[in-house]
Amino acid sequence: MDTRTALALVLGGLAVYLAYVNPVLGAALGIGVVVVTFLLTLLEK
Repeated sequence: MDTRTALALVLGGLAVYLAYVNPVLGAALGIGVVVVTFLLTLLEK
């Protein structure tokens, strides 16, 4: 496992924990992840 994968797993775990503790923050994080993923896929093309 490389550093990038480990960092992604840690950040994902932190996001899931924050979403569990505060559902409003979890919804905002989820929307942010979708937007960033969409922009990254657009930039790759």
